[in-house]
Formats: sequence, structure tokens, C-alpha cells
Amino acid sequence: MMHRRSLGRSAGAMLAAAAAGRPLLRALAPRARAAEPPDVIRVLGVSTGALADWSGFERDTGLKMAWTPASDDVGLFLHEMIANDGGDHYDIVTCLSGTYEMLAEQGLLLPIDLTRLRHWQGAADYVRQATPLAPGAASAWSIPYHMNADSFIYAGKALRLPSAPTEISWKLLYDDPATRGRVALDNEVYALGCAAIYLKHHRIVDIADIADMSPSECNSVANFLIERKQAGQFRTLYRSFDEQLQLIAGGEALAETGWEPVARQAQARGLDAAYADTVEGYDKWAQNLMVPAQVKDRGATDRVHAAIDWLLGGAYAAEIAVTQGYVTPRLDLGLSYARAQGWDATRLATISAVAAKGARKFTKALYWDPGFYRNLERYELEMARFRNA
Repeated sequence: MMHRRSLGRSAGAMLAAAAAGRPLLRALAPRARAAEPPDVIRVLGVSTGALADWSGFERDTGLKMAWTPASDDVGLFLHEMIANDGGDHYDIVTCLSGTYEMLAEQGLLLPIDLTRLRHWQGAADYVRQATPLAPGAASAWSIPYHMNADSFIYAGKALRLPSAPTEISWKLLYDDPATRGRVALDNEVYALGCAAIYLKHHRIVDIADIADMSPSECNSVANFLIERKQAGQFRTLYRSFDEQLQLIAGGEALAETGWEPVARQAQARGLDAAYADTVEGYDKWAQNLMVPAQVKDRGATDRVHAAIDWLLGGAYAAEIAVTQGYVTPRLDLGLSYARAQGWDATRLATISAVAAKGARKFTKALYWDPGFYRNLERYELEMARFRNA
């Protein structure tokens, strides 16, 4: 099953240990680091961030790319970095934006020098919002390199609703007779965050920070979901990409929280599946680049900064916009690159549309999803209560 992101039990255990002030020990015997030529950049990153062809990177930087595909499971990522000494094996690692915090606290990250990244200049304000700065001079613990703003999929024709960019409300999922009994939600704690977007915007529940809800705030969101569940609003909870697609394809769901690639695949099949621009806001997430502390000891900081700068540039931005529909920090450079390379009008239009999507969606106040939560155990407790109600 394909998951865009998930919170493993191991992440919960790690967060609990950190909250209690207990050190996170490197529990497993370290692996021998494979010898690599000095011109190789070793990346541990989600497969959706990799290019099919790295020849442009190699030509422009004089480096070779060795990309190891990884799950976006936060627990597995943290385990690799902490228990398996991941920094001994990789020059760059990538995961959801909030994961930097635990690694920085453990001294496992090297700050990225923003002054050495010429493509960083001109990054949009919303990109900078998802960039955790490190103490001291202009440096960051991690840098977004692709991102998206999740909302929900809906059967626009059946429901007689307009498609994007016309905005519609999350109310369609939670409290609309037209969709009652035909709504699907995420089986994981992300369901709480999406509901909280609706509740916070309309002041139904007083929530200070969706990314760091208090126990009482989590409880109030779960109570709302339980009340709507008992009213018959929801049909099911899904666990994977494939389930999301099947629910839309089979007509079981007229609306569901979900990921844009699901909507794109449904549309490619000719299904009635619009992806919402919303009134209230989005579950905004970013995959961030991080540099393990061991890079400095290996004398690899120059080539790592060169690799990161390339990933912020036009060639990468253009390709990822077309293949994944993801926003990148400098889509303006992506469009310039594609024009200079003589890309066809369809691909140029796609890059322009992705850039416009970013400007519309990421400027909404709600909300940046950290990838994992300081109060994860409470989120999981309240999600279980909703699941079992």
C-alpha cells in the first residue's frame, strides 16, 4: 500500500522519551560505512523527491547522485538517524519539516549556511515559514525542497459544485446533508488536524495552534468528530492511497480528505473527482532537506551545499512540478528553465499552474503540519476514541 506519510509507533516512543528528558541511545551496532568516491552525494530521501534522470545534476555540479529511496514514515526515519547512525551513511537526508527538532536537539544535524545557496535568494515567504532557522548567522536546520497543501477530493459534478480555483468549505465533509454517509476520512491523527482547520476558522472550537493542540483542544476536536459520526456523516476511514482511489472510483465516497496525487489519478481515469481549493485553509506540509553532523567531519560541506543549491534550482523545480504537481521554493526558476529548454506548451502550463496553486494555497493562515507532534500521545488517544466510537 502506498502511504504519503504516516506516524510509526516508534516515533511516538521516541517523542515520549524526549519529552521525559531521556536520551535516545544508538541502540543498534553501527554499520560499516560503504566507501564512496569523494564526488558522490549520498541522499536518503522519499521516492517522490527523486528524479528519474540525474544527468542534469551531474553535468551542472560535477557530482554523482546516489539516492536511496526511503519511506516517509517519521518513526522509521528517526530510527535510521538515531539508532542506526544514519549520518555515517548519508550526506543529505529528507523528511517532513518538523522532524529536524529532535535531531537538532541530539546534535545530529549540521546547520545549512543559507548564504552559500544562491537559489535560496528569492524564495517565497511561505517557503521561509517552513524553514526552521538555526542559532547564529544566516543558517537553517532544514530547508523545504518540495511541498503541497492537502485538502479534500469531492465529486463536483454529482454535488453540483465548482472546481478549483473556486473555494468551497470543509463543511462539505463534516456537516452537509448532500454528503451524509458518503464521506471518508484518514484513519490516522491527520484527521484531527483537518477537522481542526474547519473548527478553528469558524470559531466552533477555540484552538491556539493546530500543530500543537493541548489535551483539551484535542478532546474537543474528537468530540466534534464523534458527534458527526453518530449523526451518520462518515462512511469509513481509509488507510492508503489505493483505498482513497477505490472509494472515489466505486462511488462509495462523494467527498474525502485526501492527497492531490489521488485526485490526479482519478481524473486521469475520467472519474468525477475535483481537488478542493478551500475557504478555511489546508494541511500544508513540506519535505525538508537536512545535513547530518558527520558531513563536517568528512569534509563534505562544500559539495553538500552545491547539491542542495541545485535542488533549489530551476531544473529540479520544473521536473517535480510536471511529474508530481509539487510546489518547490523557486518555481519561477523552474519556468525559466523549461522555457530555455524548449519544453512544450502543456508542460509550461503545468508549471505555471503549480506556481499559481502555491501562491493561492500556501498564503492561507491554516496550517503547517509538522509531520509529528510534541503531544503525539494525546493526538493518538483522541483519534482512537473517535475510531472506536
